Amino acid sequence: MYKKIFAKIYDPIMFHVEGRIGPKRASLLGALQGKILDVGAGTGVNFQYFRSDAEVVAIEPSAPMMSYAKKKLEKYQHIKMYNIGVNDPEMNEIVKENSLDYVISTLVLCTIPDPILAINNYKKWLKPSGKLIVLEHIKSEGKFYGGIQEVINPVWRVFADGCNLNRHTDQYILDAGFQPDDYFYMGEKLRWVQGVYSV
Repeated sequence: MYKKIFAKIYDPIMFHVEGRIGPKRASLLGALQGKILDVGAGTGVNFQYFRSDAEVVAIEPSAPMMSYAKKKLEKYQHIKMYNIGVNDPEMNEIVKENSLDYVISTLVLCTIPDPILAINNYKKWLKPSGKLIVLEHIKSEGKFYGGIQEVINPVWRVFADGCNLNRHTDQYILDAGFQPDDYFYMGEKLRWVQGVYSV
């Protein structure tokens, strides 16, 4: 029941946040061509930014979130969507090794139960010339705000459908062997990393 409620309120809750990060999504995604995997597509926030000639596969494990994304798919016929998680074994039937030009990871690695496995899957599926596109919130570097995130994370995770405030996602990506082409950090209270990474 809660997942249905969360899916219903997600877009309204994120409205003001998207006002700030929407242009960042557009700059990251708007020119991409080829085979693209949109991981944890949620309610389909990224769909509007993909080119119509791109071959996009979107995955989302939450059926309630996917129900809202499907309504948007009526406008974006070039996107195929599957109700599946990035670490599910069945993903190997949808995406083959070394087959993708881009993996899109926007506001999703905070919720995936095993983000390190997910990042290694990204690397497995990307072509040698492929790119990982990232826009993720991460733990604050400041002792004060980072400490607050640690304290409230157990409660936050319950009410935010598995979202974690205290992950070092930027380091996970580097530890997996991805090489940053272009990346930068934003924010202090809630820190963000935006970047493009090569395999």
